[in-house]
Amino acid sequence: MIRHFLLTSMLVLFVGSAAHAQDQQDIRALKLKDWSPKSMLQVKETKLDKPKFPAIDMHNHLGGGKGYLTADRVAAYLEEMNQAGVRTVVNLDGGWGDRLKETLAALDEAHPDRFRTFALIDFNGIDDDKWTERETARLEESFKAGAKGLKFHKSLGLSYRYKSGKIMPVDDPKLAPIFELCGKFNRPVMIHTADPAAFFTPLDKNNERWHELNEHPNWLFYGEQFPKREDLLAQFVHVIEQHPKTTFIGAHFGNNVEDLATVGKWLDAYPNFYVDLDARISELGRQPYTARKFFLKYQDRIMFGTDTTPRREAFRIYYRFLETDDEYFDCAASHHLQGFWMIYGIFLPDEVLEKVYLKNAERVLYGGDEEKRKAERPKAEEGKDRKAYRVRRTKDFEVTGKGEATVWKDAPWEEIARRQEGKHPYNARFKAAYSDTGIYFLMDGKDSQLSASMTKDNLDLWNEDVFEVFLWPDESQPVYFEYEISPLGYELPILVPNFGKQKGWLPWHYEGERKIKKAISISGGEQKAKASIGGWTAEFFIPYELLRPLLSVPPKAGTSWRANFYRMDYDDGHVTGWNWAPVGRSFHEYQKFGTLVFE
Repeated sequence: MIRHFLLTSMLVLFVGSAAHAQDQQDIRALKLKDWSPKSMLQVKETKLDKPKFPAIDMHNHLGGGKGYLTADRVAAYLEEMNQAGVRTVVNLDGGWGDRLKETLAALDEAHPDRFRTFALIDFNGIDDDKWTERETARLEESFKAGAKGLKFHKSLGLSYRYKSGKIMPVDDPKLAPIFELCGKFNRPVMIHTADPAAFFTPLDKNNERWHELNEHPNWLFYGEQFPKREDLLAQFVHVIEQHPKTTFIGAHFGNNVEDLATVGKWLDAYPNFYVDLDARISELGRQPYTARKFFLKYQDRIMFGTDTTPRREAFRIYYRFLETDDEYFDCAASHHLQGFWMIYGIFLPDEVLEKVYLKNAERVLYGGDEEKRKAERPKAEEGKDRKAYRVRRTKDFEVTGKGEATVWKDAPWEEIARRQEGKHPYNARFKAAYSDTGIYFLMDGKDSQLSASMTKDNLDLWNEDVFEVFLWPDESQPVYFEYEISPLGYELPILVPNFGKQKGWLPWHYEGERKIKKAISISGGEQKAKASIGGWTAEFFIPYELLRPLLSVPPKAGTSWRANFYRMDYDDGHVTGWNWAPVGRSFHEYQKFGTLVFE
C-alpha cells in the first residue's frame, strides 16, 4: 500500500514537472509575430474631442472622380471632420484632366474651404522628348481648373523607370520646368521621398519595424535593386535648393523623422521648405524631449496632417500627442501600428499649437492672403449694411430671468425689427455677453397675451410665442445652432446643417455641462397660457460644451460669429415676426445673418 502510494506520488510529481517544463518551453518558443505585450503602467489618459484651434489636415487621401466621391461619401468625410474640429482637409488624389475636374466639383466647389485638392502628373511616357512639355501644359490646366498644389508620391525615386531600366531620380532635369511652374502659380509641392529608415535595412533581428515589414513585404526597399535612402534624400534637398521660389512640403517630416537634427539643418538652410507630421507621431512621440524642442524652434514651419481618411478617433490621437503631457500611450489608431513602442505627448503651448494646426497651413495654401480664403467661403452678404453687435466679456453669473447681472447694466440693448407682414405693435430686443465657459443672452419685448400652450421641450415652439437665437460660429461650414425659448420656459435646442435639405437634430447627451441654463420673467400678469401680460423676458446661457460640434468655439477676443435673432407672436390669431438681420421668407437664410464681434 505504502509502495503504491509512493509510486503514485512520484508519477504525479513527474507529470506536473513535465507539464511545467512544457509550458516553459511553449512560452520560450513564442513567435515574434504573436508577441503583443500589455503595459502594466497606470498613467493619465486625457480625452480630447477637438483641437484647441481649428485644424487644417495638410495630408490626406480622399480619392478622386465622381464615381468614388459620391454625396454620401463626402457627407461622411464632413461628419468626421465636424466631430473632430477639422476645418479643412487637403486631398492629394486630384489627378488631372476630367478626373481632377470631377474631384474639384465634388469637394472644393461643393464645399468651399472644407477641401483643397492637389493635382498629380502622369509619368507614363517619360522617355518621350516632349514629356516635360506635355506635363507642364497639363499641370497649368490643372491649376487654372482649381488645383491648389501638386503631389509627388514616393514612386518618384523608387519605381518610375526609363525604358533603359534606370530609375528616374527626384531631381531629374526633366522635372525642373514643372517645379518652376508651381512657383509661378504660387502652388506648393508636396513630395513624399523615400520612407522610414528601417525600410531600407535588412529584414533581420535588428529591424525595428519587423512586424510591419512582414505584413507588407513590398514596403522593404533594401537591396541593390533600390536606391540608397541617403541618395534619395540628397536628391530631394537638391530640388529644394534649385527652386528657391517654389514652396516645398516634405511629407512625413521630410521622411527623415528619425534624424531631426538633419531636418532642422534643411529648415535652416531653405526658407521655402516646410514639413508636415502626418503618419509620423509614432516616431516623434518616442523622442518627446527632442520633438518638443524641435516644434518650439521650428514652430513656423511645421504643419498638421494625418495621411488617414477622416476618422474622428484618428484625429484625436494627434491632438493628444500635440496638446497633452500623457505618457506611454498607443497611437496605432492614428494610422496603424508602427514599431513596438508607445509614445508620449509633447504639450505644446497655445501659440505653437495655433501655428501647427492652422496658421502655417493658411500661409502655404493661401499665401498669407486671408482675403483669398474668405473668397472661398460660402457666399455671405457683405458690406456696411450688415448688422453687427459687440459682445462684452463677463465673469460667469446666475441666470435669473430678470437681467440682474452687472454686465447687463453696461451692455447696450439691440432692437429686433418687426417684419413687414407683422401687425402687433410690440417691440423686441436683445443683449449678449460671453465668458470663458459660454455665451449669455437677454431678450425681451412688450406683449398683451401669453400665446403659448406647449408644455414640453423640443416641440415646434415656433408655432407659438417664442424668442429665437441662431448662431453660426464659422462660415467655412454651413452648420449652425438654433435655440428657441417660450414664455412658459420650454426650449428647443437644435443643430441645423445645410448640406442639401435642412434637417435639424437635437443635442446628444444634453445634460450636465452641456445643458442650457434658462429663466423666464413675466411682467404684468401670470406665467400661464392665455394670460393677459405686459411683456416677457428670457435670459439664458449657452455653454461652449454644447456648441463643440461647430468650429471656432469657444470665441476669442477679436473674432466674430454670424448670428441672427428672431421673435414670433400669435396674439388674437394673428402672426407677427421680428428679425434682427433682415431675411426673406425663411429664417434660415444664414447668408444674411448679422455679426457678433467678441471684445
